Amino acid sequence: MERKTEFIDHTTNWYKGENFEGGMLIIWGVLMVVLALYFWKFSYYDVSRVLVVPILVVGLFWGIAAGYGLIRNKQRLEKAKIEYKENPDTFIKNENKRVGGFFKYYRYLLPGWSVLIIIGLAVFIFMGGNQIRAIGIAIILFSVAGLMVDHTSEQNAKKYHLEIEKELLK
Repeated sequence: MERKTEFIDHTTNWYKGENFEGGMLIIWGVLMVVLALYFWKFSYYDVSRVLVVPILVVGLFWGIAAGYGLIRNKQRLEKAKIEYKENPDTFIKNENKRVGGFFKYYRYLLPGWSVLIIIGLAVFIFMGGNQIRAIGIAIILFSVAGLMVDHTSEQNAKKYHLEIEKELLK
């Protein structure tokens, strides 16, 4: 039974990885909001001013989503520690199901973000008007953040799932 006292450390590391990803998104969101405010305050041309709202929307979306995720992860980690103390074997089996359940989504998310970047580029290149081109840029910025985070998340999930499988084999 002594071996299982270490497993919760892997779960804690999983949540630390999730929090790192949330931190990336908060920084991305803040940078986008600052960039939008910069365009709003210092831009003299309509071409730059139309970027304010689309970039602000991207920044606020990712910043709020990440902030919510960080708060939720703290609660989920506390709950995980309690569940682990109550029954380590059941907790590990449930984690295996949970992580294995969303693992398959990475197969679609990473190409999906890439396709969305291409769509943003197509909107920017082939559509007319500054507002539409600004939306194309916002789609690209939105998708780049998703691609970065899901790539990092996938690596974090692989490492955690490997630790779960090792524990189940003991």
